[in-house]
Amino acid sequence: MCVMRDWVTFPDGTRGRRSWDADLQRAGAWQRRLAQAWGGDERPVCDCRYQGQPMGLSVHRCLRQRGGEQVQVYHLARLRNQGALHHVACSFHEADPRRDGRSGYAAAVVHERDDGRIGIALRRGLRCLDVAAAPAEPAQAARQGGGQGAVRQARMTELGVLHLLWEEAGLNRWTPRMGRARRHWPVVREALDRAAVRIVPARNQTLSDRLAMIGYGDEDGPALLRETARSCGETWRILLLGIVDDIALMNGREGQQFCSLRFDGAKTYNLRVSAAAIWHERVARRYPMAMAALARPRAERAIRVVGLVTATVRMEVIHGQTVVRCRADDIALMEVEPDTLTPVSSGHELVIARALVEQRRSFVRPLRFDAGRDVVLPDFVLTDTDEPRGTPMEVFGRADEAYAARRAEKARYYDEVFGQAHWWHWDAVASPGRWPAFPPASTRTGGDDDV
Repeated sequence: MCVMRDWVTFPDGTRGRRSWDADLQRAGAWQRRLAQAWGGDERPVCDCRYQGQPMGLSVHRCLRQRGGEQVQVYHLARLRNQGALHHVACSFHEADPRRDGRSGYAAAVVHERDDGRIGIALRRGLRCLDVAAAPAEPAQAARQGGGQGAVRQARMTELGVLHLLWEEAGLNRWTPRMGRARRHWPVVREALDRAAVRIVPARNQTLSDRLAMIGYGDEDGPALLRETARSCGETWRILLLGIVDDIALMNGREGQQFCSLRFDGAKTYNLRVSAAAIWHERVARRYPMAMAALARPRAERAIRVVGLVTATVRMEVIHGQTVVRCRADDIALMEVEPDTLTPVSSGHELVIARALVEQRRSFVRPLRFDAGRDVVLPDFVLTDTDEPRGTPMEVFGRADEAYAARRAEKARYYDEVFGQAHWWHWDAVASPGRWPAFPPASTRTGGDDDV
């Protein structure tokens, strides 16, 4: 069966797997191998080929805290503007921006820089004095995936940042070989941090400089949070990312209410996150599936909720302990399958995501970012079939008259772009609980085919 391809060949002919970076037994040797390749005249290559030539990769170096001390960390990245040229099953593949959620942005909102990093234009800057930009002007419109045209966003919101991080970290991809790794928060944090290093929201700043991640069982997490909070001070906003455990209205001093957000594991971090009371209503309106899940007891939740919070931060010492207090400016949520952290947006999608995992399939979940609903995105794309671009999968979860035109538009788009026999769909209303067989997996083992 063809699975995700992540083999890398180094200039001296030795080979290794990108996934070894998250393997505790192999991570040290992998880092030493990357250190040897860093700054060399020849590039490592993956197994993909374009026009007959191997596709080169870039080795990046940065400083990170490990075990309480600063160490040099190396990671691999694809070269500029080559993401879509990698095979759909390659870990360095990036969806064609014209056919994913990034197409909803105006030009230059998300762009690859000359140094291989990703520049972004945020709706609200990270400096505390920056305010949120006005909504996008309706001047720039373009056809999106068969739609009638929509205003392209002139700035990226917190939800767009969350989707970008998840996509660049590869957390919207799944292969059977990943096993239970994503149940361990340090593994997830490392992947997100590698992604954040590549994202540049402002001159001389990376997203990693302002990002703190909160989760259970992470020995380095509390110290990293305090370090980031200190570096932000009164000048910079902090970005908090983690699994959300609760969002609730609380009574404050003099009877005034406020919105409290609690991350899983936050008690160990001595972290307090609050927002104006109106944010409880806003979040409930924007993310009804997430809030419905959080309202249930933890053991009964079918999904987990990932949150990204932009906040001002201050630190204070209470009874000898450092407490990190954050006041949220914005909150973005994303619903995910609990074990794989695959994003989903409905109960039907959750069922299919679990079925794909049970059948040991490899797939990717395209993310919408801030794109409007006229952008046609499949719910999943199988990456282990014989289709070079993958096999789109669409779950039709409504049967009302208003949705009929949208369904016809999606079907027309898939027929035109991929061909009638080259995409999968399930009418979850007509056949609840019974979906068509998934397209068969390829019998090829992968390798150096030209893409």
